[in-house]
Amino acid sequence: MSATDALVVVLVIVAASIGAVVRYLMALRFDRELPVGTLTVNLAASAALGLAASAPTPVATVLGVGALGALSTWSAVANEAAAMARDGHGGLGLGYLALTATSGVLAAWVGLRLGVALFG
Repeated sequence: MSATDALVVVLVIVAASIGAVVRYLMALRFDRELPVGTLTVNLAASAALGLAASAPTPVATVLGVGALGALSTWSAVANEAAAMARDGHGGLGLGYLALTATSGVLAAWVGLRLGVALFG
């Protein structure tokens, strides 16, 4: 492993730590009856990841794999949707899954288009 690769690994670890803590704090603050905090961070991370895709590879790796990968997670969405179904709100859980998936892809597309416009 080169010194540059080792630095990227360290930066991914630091960025992932920050992303995970932000996700936890958002869920703690905003998730009540509906997982608004998780949805918000997933959409923001999707848009930011689209934008980061235009950055140089090491920057995109640190942001995408580290911060944004830890900030947004499909397992949290799946767990919340399953909890809704378990609590008798299966339709709401399916709607949440559909909203998260479609709006996440749209947010990533918008971020990517913005990145291409800004950075070429």
